[in-house]
Amino acid sequence: MKDTINKTKIDIESWKRKEHFDFFRGFEQPFWGITAEVDCTGSYEYCKTYNIPFSTFYLYKSLIVANRIPEFRQRIENGSVFEYEKISGSVTVLRENETFGFANFSYLEDFDLFKNELESQISEEKNRYGLKPDFNLNSLIHYSVIPLVRFSSFEHAQKMDIDSVPKIVFGKFNKIENRLFLPISIHVHHALCDGVHVGKFVKAFEKEMIMEY
Repeated sequence: MKDTINKTKIDIESWKRKEHFDFFRGFEQPFWGITAEVDCTGSYEYCKTYNIPFSTFYLYKSLIVANRIPEFRQRIENGSVFEYEKISGSVTVLRENETFGFANFSYLEDFDLFKNELESQISEEKNRYGLKPDFNLNSLIHYSVIPLVRFSSFEHAQKMDIDSVPKIVFGKFNKIENRLFLPISIHVHHALCDGVHVGKFVKAFEKEMIMEY
């Protein structure tokens, strides 16, 4: 997968976030994050009914929502800021030997096409060895799925000054009475993204997941 050429350079001098960008980009740790639980009852029942892997479905929905929010499509590259027309995803894949790799997948609005590509990329990565991240690939979201743990907070191992890609982690869903809740951790670069933007993401994602199908 290569970065799409469809990206626009933001004029920082006239950008409404100029002062925020200048303030946060020099931080030793410029990423910040939150953890929330979203109601996923409707989408989970839909996946059970139609035999759809639940993780595939919430990766699909979260990527759709991320593409709707400009701040989730903005990246810092060599001191400049670019906004991508669309972004795709990369998800960690656990192998039988308990190592992991990264499977990159495209943003495709058609769910069946998305599902087929994601499953193909995951299958290929399970049969590979080693770890070969591409730090120059910016037009995506970094995803992880930890289905065995219902977490309430999350921290990332991270190199500084080379990355402005949002990181989203999903955990084990939790049943409360007759509703199901999915934990989600979101970390973003503060020079690009604030609480209002993450709040928009969580609200829109839960709307997609809670829908009664």
